[in-house]
Amino acid sequence: MKGRGRNRRLGVFLFIIPIILVVALVAYAIIDSTSFRNGTLIVEAQTSAKYYPARALGVPVSVSGRAGTTPYTVTLPDGTYTVTFSSARWFVSPQSRTVNLAGGETSYAVGIYDPIPVVVSVGQGRFNTTSIEVMHAITPVVWVNPSSDYEVIFSNQTGRLFVPPLQNYTYVFSSQGKFAFSLVGTSSPELVVTAV
Repeated sequence: MKGRGRNRRLGVFLFIIPIILVVALVAYAIIDSTSFRNGTLIVEAQTSAKYYPARALGVPVSVSGRAGTTPYTVTLPDGTYTVTFSSARWFVSPQSRTVNLAGGETSYAVGIYDPIPVVVSVGQGRFNTTSIEVMHAITPVVWVNPSSDYEVIFSNQTGRLFVPPLQNYTYVFSSQGKFAFSLVGTSSPELVVTAV
């Protein structure tokens, strides 16, 4: 009697083990296929390298209605998404991007923000303005000489700047402060640059 009970339990056990294995394999396949339908989207923003080396920016972005701040990583089902970059003071904002995201893969969307230069004309022995405001380490100041003569600009910040005829000189202020510029050899009013 004892042997038959043992055999019956062994039979039930041997019957249940394959069922458990099949259920586990089906569950694994469902979990595995579900996880690979999702992809990862990484959204970044950086300055252009037009005036200085590119550097990362932290700006608000939207991925088809989901909001975040760059660098922003989001896991999404495979599909097509629109990445919208917010405006940022001192910069020209990038256009929205359309990204195709494949399941199980990582895609990137990078927004390039161009700094908005401030242009100062120095022709005919005078500045075209007496004050400007810029963002230090961001805004390029471009001195343009539209005349046929050399213009010499002086400041304690930059020393002497020589701007040849029909040429320009670009400078990015590295620190905050107020900086006065004068045109050498003229009585033209100074240009005051406020770097915030």
